[in-house]
Amino acid sequence: MTDTDDKKPVAEMTFEERTYAYARAWAQMSRRDFLKTGAALGGAAAFAGLGMPRAHAAKPGGTLRIARGQESDTLDPQKTTLLVAHEIMWQVYDSLVYLDEKGTVYPGLATSWEFSNEGKTVTLKLREGVNFHDGSPFNAEVVRWTVERHLADTTASPTSWMLGPIAGTEVIDDMTIAYHYTDPFVPLWVGLGYSYCAPISKAAVEAQGDAFGRNPSGTGPFKFVRWDPDQGIELVRNDEHNWATPWYSNEGNAYLERVEYVVIPEDATRLAALLSGDVDCISGTDAVPVDKLRQIEATEGYKTYSRPAVGVFFAMMNQKMAPMDDVRVRQAINYAVNREKIIALVLDGQGQSAFSPVASSYGQYNAETETYGYRHDPEKAKALMAEAGLADGFSMTYLNIESPAYRRVAEVIQEDLSQINISMEIQSYPVAEWFALGGEGKFHASFFYYTYSDPDLIHPMMLTNGSYNWTFSENAEMDALIEAQRIEFDAAERTRQIQKIQEIAVKDAYWLYLYEGTYVAAMKEEVQGLELNLVGFHHLQDVWLDV
Repeated sequence: MTDTDDKKPVAEMTFEERTYAYARAWAQMSRRDFLKTGAALGGAAAFAGLGMPRAHAAKPGGTLRIARGQESDTLDPQKTTLLVAHEIMWQVYDSLVYLDEKGTVYPGLATSWEFSNEGKTVTLKLREGVNFHDGSPFNAEVVRWTVERHLADTTASPTSWMLGPIAGTEVIDDMTIAYHYTDPFVPLWVGLGYSYCAPISKAAVEAQGDAFGRNPSGTGPFKFVRWDPDQGIELVRNDEHNWATPWYSNEGNAYLERVEYVVIPEDATRLAALLSGDVDCISGTDAVPVDKLRQIEATEGYKTYSRPAVGVFFAMMNQKMAPMDDVRVRQAINYAVNREKIIALVLDGQGQSAFSPVASSYGQYNAETETYGYRHDPEKAKALMAEAGLADGFSMTYLNIESPAYRRVAEVIQEDLSQINISMEIQSYPVAEWFALGGEGKFHASFFYYTYSDPDLIHPMMLTNGSYNWTFSENAEMDALIEAQRIEFDAAERTRQIQKIQEIAVKDAYWLYLYEGTYVAAMKEEVQGLELNLVGFHHLQDVWLDV
């Protein structure tokens, strides 16, 4: 576990101390709205609908059935950014380190570390006696290979940016590895603390090739069993995993014997499965119909857990396709869409308008965007369309995720744009197909959302040639700022850089800014210990069934 004196002036901190202070800072800012929610509910926990807490000791065993609305695309952590995939990989893989709600860095597969070379090298001591689920050993060579594969052009990983300005790795001995950076990388713990950068079995990848994503092998508390298109994904407890990062209550084997993830696309059917007892829990992005929260909370034997999302829901506007290359058109679209209507009609009030590409819970949020950003103003939208020579409008395509809630969001946008003579065709696809199509640039606009614990996520989304810059924007000033903020460890200067990025992105209307939503899980009352972390994932180490 690491700690630092947050009261010490930044100028007096070592680089290592700054990385810890930085991790604590983003967590504290991300928790701000969560604590507000807890206070509004009358307590620190954002649970609703349950009676008195159960005092029983945790019981091992049992099968937890989790329903979700979307299917994963792969369980190879280097091949996807989709939350519906990583919420499962969070159980199958271990991270090198973990960050708790306060941003404190805890040991994971790395048990200790030290910085050198003016912050450009971090040397990690690895946990001994750990095997992958296929029986192959975990060691420094596997970590080196994992990083090399993550960075390889042949992998084409959409998450390699999380490794930062890494120059390479060096195996010191069997259980010690050094990460070498070209520049000090302040957010390194944020990237290393999630499944995106988790070590994977070299033996399994070499044996299975492209099929690895359908039959993964990690070191985590649960092992992959099967992935059936009709019956879902099944995991079983890894009885060799007899440790956990210290901030979990349970530091031994996971309590649950088995976990089953089932996909139920329709909201009503998914809710009926929960209330009939066919499943124990609904969790995952957009899985719980927020307009049904009150019904769930009022039903005896059920409860919900919610917290504000650390991220933004938006639509990327493709600047390669006319007339989206005209900033006036992009601005007109932003003025035409009524975000408050989306929040009221689709989210049942569970959210707030987005004004910036950076979530308002981040410490680097530019509050000035709320002054010069976009609020519903149809007349201003019409004036901009006329100025662009498009008073009679045009037709456009909108790439959407196949989901009842996202369909309703798209329909509100469609209705609002019709008021300024824009005819919008909604084309919806399952989440994996949506993600594959987005990078092809064949749509005028594409729905998108993110949840991440650092604003460095703007790197892949706004950098020219970024791995998911579906706006296809090119801006040298923006690129310079994006690269600079990654290696700037003066907190005030990094904030200034990120706030300037927001100013450019808002004034040039890179995105159609929509809303900041809410993470929600709904479950039977006997499901104990299930909560969502800062980026909306559940971790099942502490979860047990009181039956």
